[in-house]
Amino acid sequence: MSHVTVSLALRGRCEIPLATQKKIKAIAKRLGYSPDPMLGALSAYRRIQRPSAFHSNLAWIISDPLPETFYRGDFLLYFEGARERARELGYGLERVHLADHHYERRAVQRMLAARGIKGLLICPVPDPSGHVDLDWARYSAVRFGYSMRDTILHTVTNSQYRTCFFAVEQLVRRGYRRVGYITEAGFNSRTGGHFLGGYLSAKAHFAMKEIPVLVQEWPKSGEGYASRWETTRLWIEKEKPDAIITDGRDILNQLKRWGLRVPEDIGFASVSVQEKGDIVSGMHQNPRRVGSAAVDLLVSLLERQETGIPKTPMHLLIEGEWRDGQTTAPLAKKSRRSARLPKGI
Repeated sequence: MSHVTVSLALRGRCEIPLATQKKIKAIAKRLGYSPDPMLGALSAYRRIQRPSAFHSNLAWIISDPLPETFYRGDFLLYFEGARERARELGYGLERVHLADHHYERRAVQRMLAARGIKGLLICPVPDPSGHVDLDWARYSAVRFGYSMRDTILHTVTNSQYRTCFFAVEQLVRRGYRRVGYITEAGFNSRTGGHFLGGYLSAKAHFAMKEIPVLVQEWPKSGEGYASRWETTRLWIEKEKPDAIITDGRDILNQLKRWGLRVPEDIGFASVSVQEKGDIVSGMHQNPRRVGSAAVDLLVSLLERQETGIPKTPMHLLIEGEWRDGQTTAPLAKKSRRSARLPKGI
């Protein structure tokens, strides 16, 4: 057995059969072998400096029948970040619309096999009860976010809990004390309540005035649309928040129609602001980094030949960052309460 084979096996490379890898790793363990971290770092540096040879394509699995209406904004930046990182590692990234194959498992799998694709990135599904029907044992797969509930794969997403917690912290530092939270029911369900959890935790941590969360269905038109805004108006009138955090932004125009000035009368922050030039204050979720990290995780699964639904799924969370816009007051010189993120969150 050559030293090259041993080296590749110890690194879990897919070129070496799993049975051979296990045999070599067992011998190494018996001999007390441990890798030199400095040599490993040098080897990684050398790999980074030279262009990667093309390996294969990865699949970008899209389940929504009308992807142009759902996969935009941050989701589009997921793709751009993933495609750039895949290219750096020697992979292509191919969009696969399940609707083009009538959501038929065999048709999708035949296509993937014909193109030699074994690594899948699963886009968020628009419906929390949505389902992607594949024989997962054939593939290494990573999902974005928590919307696909029936199949728990390794997951990469923004650190949604911390994102909303940090948004509240930033508002507290700017002098706000009655921070309310408005969310859409479907969004809250698709994200597993993580943004809401971050808000509730922050509200308790900073001992803010009690304001009930407003969870609404958001119809696009008709009587439900008008009723939604009336409910929002009454909530603001009753609870008198001095700032609002939400996952949408169309409420901004409504605030102006109701005669409220932003930020003079009420502050406004979003948990998802645009990458550049956004006038709205709030949290940038670093979606390109989410996409890049998903590829890193997927490629590591491919190299270790880890396929199927994992027994112990990993959840890789990418930190967001606050962006000052024009919808909140400037940072207070002296806050009435020191805003510190608790340890362990």
